[in-house]
Amino acid sequence: FDTVARVLDSSPAAARKLASRARAKIRIRIPEGPTADWQVVDAFLEAAKGGDFARLLHLLAPGVVLTADADAISAGTPQRLDGRDAVASMFDGGASAALPVFVEGRAGAAWYHLGSPRVIFDFTVESGRVTSIVFRAAPDVIATVIRRRGGEPVAPTGRRRVTSKPPPSSAQ
Repeated sequence: FDTVARVLDSSPAAARKLASRARAKIRIRIPEGPTADWQVVDAFLEAAKGGDFARLLHLLAPGVVLTADADAISAGTPQRLDGRDAVASMFDGGASAALPVFVEGRAGAAWYHLGSPRVIFDFTVESGRVTSIVFRAAPDVIATVIRRRGGEPVAPTGRRRVTSKPPPSSAQ
């Protein structure tokens, strides 16, 4: 570490500490125990948004089925897709407006438009693979959505929606 310290213009102890921190950052972290459903859903969303078709295929069970309720079909979702190639093709490079949520207590995602959830992606995960996705847009289902970060719910911020209209001016 003496040579590294001279190059960095620091002490050998500081160079050792920097090396230790660097090793910790690049160390592969292997989760202990089974993968949580939210981790699979989040990995799926990341792969979809990033256009990682191979990763999507890996996360989908071979017999995965995508279906939709009547409200979601009215909103423009497909009624049914069968098999991981069809489902992965639909999501590949997509889902940019989808955010992680809990729907009826399960990890899922929701397509948001103008700050409100419009279509829920209700995932079923078994043994670390997505076995089904149901697009749901019924108002009673939309009402159950809770934003999440990882496996934890996110409290509403109370932020107001941004609109293109300026606030009314007060006349004096």
